[in-house]
Amino acid sequence: MLELTLRQGKLIKKEKPPYQLHRVEYGDPTKETLVILHGLGGTYRYWQTGLDKLTHKYHLVLIDLLGFGDSSKPWINYTKTQHLNALENNLADLNNFSMMGHSLGAALSLAYSSKHPQRVNRLILLSLPYFPSEKLAYSWMRRTPSGWLMTNMFTAVVTCMLTRWLVGKFLPRLLPEFPLAVAEDLLKHNVMSSTTSLWQVLYDSTLLADAKALDKSIPTLAIHAVDDDTAPYNTVVSLIDDNNLSWILISLQGCQHHPWLWKNEICIDHLVRFIDDDFSMNT
Repeated sequence: MLELTLRQGKLIKKEKPPYQLHRVEYGDPTKETLVILHGLGGTYRYWQTGLDKLTHKYHLVLIDLLGFGDSSKPWINYTKTQHLNALENNLADLNNFSMMGHSLGAALSLAYSSKHPQRVNRLILLSLPYFPSEKLAYSWMRRTPSGWLMTNMFTAVVTCMLTRWLVGKFLPRLLPEFPLAVAEDLLKHNVMSSTTSLWQVLYDSTLLADAKALDKSIPTLAIHAVDDDTAPYNTVVSLIDDNNLSWILISLQGCQHHPWLWKNEICIDHLVRFIDDDFSMNT
């Protein structure tokens, strides 16, 4: 990556190192590798629930996305390209792995797999946020007052800053239903990474193009709650049906946008069966 700097009246090209992603690994590296990506506002610790049930079966690689957790947090526009470049650099030493992502992580897992079909064996998408258009995304989000705040760039930035300054250290108390690690890490990002990832990757997404471009030889499992109030269930159904995608869709109830947290045993059961090829594509 090149960075241009002005020095003594001359434009100098300076090599800029790739942004670093925080990466945590569990299990035996000789076993099947599963790369796992969190959602917006999350970190690798989002996956701690039930993780011990997987460490003996797989080599787990948990990533903090660019701008989140303990990864680099540059003051940039967090486009899909920026996220993918960071992932490509971080995963360069791995081959033939499966990917699992939640929400933003699901969208980026799909994009990565579409771009690198020769490297990905299987794909698991939890709570994939699919909006056929930016207008539909705004309409869906603006059903709630907080959605109105997050669909305007100025108010989204102000909301993020005020939340960090005013209630940041009290979030675990305000969200007692969430695992402590998840609540503690909710603000472990900067204003740019949270707001522009939302706008550039999810609202203004090329997810449909990524889904169509995904190699049909990559088995794909989508796990989605019918009552998801963040990523609409019906649009994911339409995405699969209208485009004749040979994905397996597991529909859950009562876990909204967080099936991994609230229906953990069910998610792990489907995940293991899917990776171990004990899953009919007609399930």
